[in-house]
Amino acid sequence: MISRNLAASAKTVSAFLNLMGNEKRLLIMNHLAGGELSAGVLAEKVQLSQSALSQHLAKLRAFGLVGTRRDGQVIYYYCSSGAARELLAMLDGFLMTGRPLAGPGPHYVAHRLRRLRMA
Repeated sequence: MISRNLAASAKTVSAFLNLMGNEKRLLIMNHLAGGELSAGVLAEKVQLSQSALSQHLAKLRAFGLVGTRRDGQVIYYYCSSGAARELLAMLDGFLMTGRPLAGPGPHYVAHRLRRLRMA
């Protein structure tokens, strides 16, 4: 069954998952979900240069996933998206079970079984 809500919002959901699907942006959001961080601290935590981090943060801010707060010369970033927090919590819970996130699909399994029978 196809969810009507998902069908109506497929472009937005796809854009959200595309942003969160990048390894570095996923790590950025994971750190920001734990509380606000300055760009320098965040760059160190995710092992990115300031310019690379800035590009990722610009994309996340444009979509509304990240907010900022200025304190003097320092800009602090934080996760401003409940949906992003929920996705991160879901992924964390899933990973705690020890189950793999992905595995061989049914076509691959059937192909491997056929090859084993031929051998």
